[in-house]
Amino acid sequence: MSENRRTAAIALAFAFLPASGRGDGPADDLPVCCNVVVDSYRNYTRQALDRCRRSVRLRPHERVETDDSAKMRNCIAAGTRESRARLTPALRALRTRGARDALKHYHDIFETTLAGVEPTLEEPVAAYEQRQSSLRHSLAHAWTRFELEER
Repeated sequence: MSENRRTAAIALAFAFLPASGRGDGPADDLPVCCNVVVDSYRNYTRQALDRCRRSVRLRPHERVETDDSAKMRNCIAAGTRESRARLTPALRALRTRGARDALKHYHDIFETTLAGVEPTLEEPVAAYEQRQSSLRHSLAHAWTRFELEER
């Protein structure tokens, strides 16, 4: 009985997928839920942020420090370069102009967030944490906007 319910649920889910989109791009045959190229791009942006944030040390009641400023700048530059390379195929895989515009906006916010990982000179911990929180919120908001456009 459980197997029948699962099969029925899957059949019902596929019944409501559009047979063909109102697409204006080359990826009209891709299902809305399964865009591997876009998922790969999103995962890369998350990993790049995490990788660059690892060299930041927060010292309570003091200032923010980095292990190596040159290493951090290289991490940010590499993350920016690689994300731009992955953005183009992700844009090609999208169906609508609105989704492409939203992903471009996400990418702009991502680059700002990635550059913002580097602390400013003598930045207090509280100011750094507040700035990071604001950047993360903007990035999450941009991704949500993209997800809404992609549907």
